[in-house]
Amino acid sequence: MILTTARLVLRPQEPRDSGALFTILGDPDAMRFWSRPPITRLAVVDEIIAEQQAAMAQGLCRYWTMLEAGAAIGSVDLSLIQDGTAELGFLLQRDRWGLGLASEATAAVVAHGLSKMGLHHIVAVSQENNLSANRVLEKAGFRLVERRAVILPSGEQRPCVFYRIDA
Repeated sequence: MILTTARLVLRPQEPRDSGALFTILGDPDAMRFWSRPPITRLAVVDEIIAEQQAAMAQGLCRYWTMLEAGAAIGSVDLSLIQDGTAELGFLLQRDRWGLGLASEATAAVVAHGLSKMGLHHIVAVSQENNLSANRVLEKAGFRLVERRAVILPSGEQRPCVFYRIDA
């Protein structure tokens, strides 16, 4: 399902998107709020996309690549889809930050999830000090439901915020 907004086309993720996603996933600034370090090899992104493609084929998630003027600039997804719920995630090239593009893409995916996909609610988790991501979620209508520390795969503990939006 292709989604469109005023400035973006969101199309289902494809293996050819690995280069654009590597630009983001390899950027230390873009990855500072993730639970993993920046990715240093394109082959790792290829593997991630292959895993995501398999999960999409099983109906467990939906990944869209954000296109601005035909160029891939980010990704937005609904994952862990089951029993009428899903978790939202998004990432965007650093040079496209602060332009409202993440908010635009998030709003389109949330509307699609709650209407066309028939989800009852969508959740999102962000690190508490990731103010930009938290603002994107709040602009999309998510409400804060919990604050608590989360232990990352590295063993590091970080304060996180948990958001939810209902149909």
